[in-house]
Amino acid sequence: TPMNEKVMDRTAKIIALLQERVRLEPFHRRLLYGAFGVLWSSGALWLIIEWFKGSELGATRTPLQTLSMKIHGASMLAYLGMLGSLMTHVRRGLALKANRISGFSIIALNGVLLLTGWFLYYASDDALRAWSSTVHWTVGIGTLALLCSHVWLGRGWASRHFDGDKNTFEAALGHRAALAKAKRRRDHP
Repeated sequence: TPMNEKVMDRTAKIIALLQERVRLEPFHRRLLYGAFGVLWSSGALWLIIEWFKGSELGATRTPLQTLSMKIHGASMLAYLGMLGSLMTHVRRGLALKANRISGFSIIALNGVLLLTGWFLYYASDDALRAWSSTVHWTVGIGTLALLCSHVWLGRGWASRHFDGDKNTFEAALGHRAALAKAKRRRDHP
């Protein structure tokens, strides 16, 4: 019946979505982690120098701090590009209800970092810049732990739901192939 076929087709689509991996492809993962690593490291380097530089320098930036901020700004552009490329990853995670809390937390914290970074670059009010700086480096330092936990939780989610069971995938593939074959027979008697 048409209704039954509609339900079966929807079921096949859900099974196909479940077969897709939420985990990023290796090359994509390396690019994202590389951009994040350079971004985080350059920000952490600036912060370490800021904490340990002599008090006689005051607000003056050291040459290494200036270089780290240039690297930080350039890697931020690459990282933002990589974040934009994660829409499929986010969509799959939402559909599968996987790691939504840690994923949305990463998205929210990146929004905070973007806004406070913008204030640091463009705001002329010293109080706003001081507040933005504190929020920016505090959230930025914490983002490493959140990203690591998101990855760790994602790997745990995948092992709990799929457990490396090839039979789950083979059964889904067989079901999908049978639906396609039935549709071809119906369309071309």
